[in-house]
Amino acid sequence: MTTGDCCHLPGSLCDCSSSPAFSKVWLKDPGPRTEKRTLCCDMVCFLFITPLAAISGWLCLRGAQDHLQLHGRLEAMGLIALTIALFTIYVLWTLVSFRYHYQLYTEWRRTNQKVHLKIRDMEGTEATQHSLLAAGFLKKVAEETPV
Repeated sequence: MTTGDCCHLPGSLCDCSSSPAFSKVWLKDPGPRTEKRTLCCDMVCFLFITPLAAISGWLCLRGAQDHLQLHGRLEAMGLIALTIALFTIYVLWTLVSFRYHYQLYTEWRRTNQKVHLKIRDMEGTEATQHSLLAAGFLKKVAEETPV
């Protein structure tokens, strides 16, 4: 959260503080349509691929165990290599996908800040935005009156 004098209006100062928007807001609207579609597709793929990878790995290891008991070492080594390749690809896909969406989220969070303005006049007393804007508008109209 940052705080400081962010603007100077004639006869007043605006204190502003900003904080990043919440994660729930990003999940509802992560950005452009393609980013939203990519996030949904990756979530669906993750939900389907995770159990499939776990079951496939378990079946490959069970097959390798059976082949080792039946003296089929070459087939067992092939199944173990297949299991390692399967889990390596799954972990790499998960990490790349997570990193991509995390970068999108941090960029969205950096550009979508909640900004709170507290308007005060030069003496330091707080004034409401409405009365300050109305006074500035009336002063500007009076200055621009044709002579």
